[in-house]
Amino acid sequence: DIDECVAESHNCSFNETCFNIQGGFRCLSLECPENYRKSGDTRCERLPCNENKECQSLPLRITYYHLSFPTNIQVPTDIFRMGPSNAVPGDKIQLSIISGNQEGFFTTKKVNNHSGLVVMQRQITEPRDLLLTIQMRLSRHGTVNTFIAKLFIFVSAQL
Repeated sequence: DIDECVAESHNCSFNETCFNIQGGFRCLSLECPENYRKSGDTRCERLPCNENKECQSLPLRITYYHLSFPTNIQVPTDIFRMGPSNAVPGDKIQLSIISGNQEGFFTTKKVNNHSGLVVMQRQITEPRDLLLTIQMRLSRHGTVNTFIAKLFIFVSAQL
């Protein structure tokens, strides 16, 4: 595998990030949705809501992740762990896949009250790109906040 990103032999624009995958690369760009601002290369934070109830139900944070693996990866395998950045006694999380899993390749598994996993449960036999949206609902001190992880999964031909 040649890392086109390091070799600078890619054609990504100035506003895109090059992400190396086995046998190629992808040009990725991060655009935050309305009511969010970019905070770092892979994260969008919700803007202050004031008294807007609709805004208050939006996720606090949307974070983007990029994973790459070959078609012959062993299953089941844990591909992603999610939980609050600082756990507090009494925390409870609920992890769910809210989009991108129409073919049932993935599932979630609770580890404990403040950590969960995304598990690849079925083999992906052909190279393809997938976008999974994972929602974590964090219950802390009687308040529930939502966080979103967008997993860009690049499955390449086996090594």
